[in-house]
Amino acid sequence: MGITIYLLGLFLHLIKVNDLKGHIYGDQVLVDVALLMKKNIRETDYVGRYGGDEFMIIFPNTKLSVAYKISERIRKAIEANNFVDGLKITISGGVSQFNKESITEFVHLADSMLYKAKQNGKNQIIFKK
Repeated sequence: MGITIYLLGLFLHLIKVNDLKGHIYGDQVLVDVALLMKKNIRETDYVGRYGGDEFMIIFPNTKLSVAYKISERIRKAIEANNFVDGLKITISGGVSQFNKESITEFVHLADSMLYKAKQNGKNQIIFKK
């Protein structure tokens, strides 16, 4: 066990939403996603916005397989949700487990898994053992 990080990217093209509907819609989508994430994590987990359209979840003392299952549950909840004006979005995520590397390397690994999920067609969670 140990610390597991999950980086989540929202691939709804937030810039498009902001341009077409306005920043109020884009902001509401971010709020709604954060609430869905919070609803689907455990009390011991931490979720926060990492920047732009990305969020980070920290799973303390969690096996990678458990972090992956929770991440998949979040992905499915967001995919099934109807956002403002019936907007449908999907997410992709990268999950990595801390293995005594630097914090920068640890986050970079999760970010590289997120990038791989984007490259592989989006709407998926990818993890690295």
